[in-house]
Amino acid sequence: MPRVLFSGYYGFGNAGDEAVLAASVHLLRQRRPDLEIAALSADPWTTRRDHPHVVGIPRMRLPALLAELRRADLLLSGGGSLLQDRTSLQSLLYYLAILILACRLRRPAMIFAQGIGPLRRPAAQRLTAAVLQGTQAITVRDAESAALLREIGVRRPPLEVTADPVFALAPERTARVQALLGGDARPRIGIALRPWPGDEGAAEAVATALRQAAPGAEVLLWPLHPALDLPVAEQLAASRKLSGRGARVVRKALRPGEWLALAERMDTVIAARLHALIFAAAGGVPAVALSYDPKVDALRRQLCLPDGGRLDAPDPERLAAALRAALDFSPRDRQAFQVRVAALAHAAARNADVACGLLDSA
Repeated sequence: MPRVLFSGYYGFGNAGDEAVLAASVHLLRQRRPDLEIAALSADPWTTRRDHPHVVGIPRMRLPALLAELRRADLLLSGGGSLLQDRTSLQSLLYYLAILILACRLRRPAMIFAQGIGPLRRPAAQRLTAAVLQGTQAITVRDAESAALLREIGVRRPPLEVTADPVFALAPERTARVQALLGGDARPRIGIALRPWPGDEGAAEAVATALRQAAPGAEVLLWPLHPALDLPVAEQLAASRKLSGRGARVVRKALRPGEWLALAERMDTVIAARLHALIFAAAGGVPAVALSYDPKVDALRRQLCLPDGGRLDAPDPERLAAALRAALDFSPRDRQAFQVRVAALAHAAARNADVACGLLDSA
């Protein structure tokens, strides 16, 4: 049976990255039910548990990694924002090293639905371009990533703009999702904040905007990466500006499809994580973006969603105006929004088509 290996930010407890893996596996298995799938993971046991029939491989154990690369018929590097040097140069070098090893072992490799950049260092740009030109296919999730690759000199293989695989994720409408919902208070608002340099006033700005634009709302706080996001969610839940409004922190470790099912029950989502924005959009819910990265701005513009301003310079008045706009989406706006989301779901499926094409041609 053909076997693919995913290289990505898996096993770290980040709901967005786990959703990328779940959606990618689903899309591939729709096309190739016989496919064996493995994933490099920081926590192989959890990856096996949370992704049925996916084999978790220790990402930092070189013998296991090399053995899996030799078994693989195709390496899929992605999705997510793997090839960037903002968080650290070490991270970029790790993901490029996996691609280099695949090339040395003569294993086909594909850049799979990645968001590229930023690449601030000239050396990082040159190395990334050199390595990527040795791959067999490249799909990226947005036009900005494609433009960056062309700018740094990537001329081959063919480059295609698709969409994040999570747009094609199926919701899991489970009893524990239903149990997270409160009474009949509306609007129901999900909030996904994250720590970010300069965000010290973000929680209070969100609380002020909620008090101004959505008094009496049911508020659910989403720590999509609990190790980082839970303290921010708890800070917002404890805000005196939300006292008596029933703001609750989602503490259950939801599966990716459950996060999507929860998102589709919201009236809007204030999203300071990219995949909170995608969960909302895939669930048909207009969201408010709090930008911390160009990838968030790009998706917000693509979906024509309200602009909540910057996470590192929070403006309560601007955020309140954006929140009102999202809650007041007209039927015509909502219909146009749903058409855009459907187009992205179709584009997301294209990632799996390209990968299966490489398997078929091997």
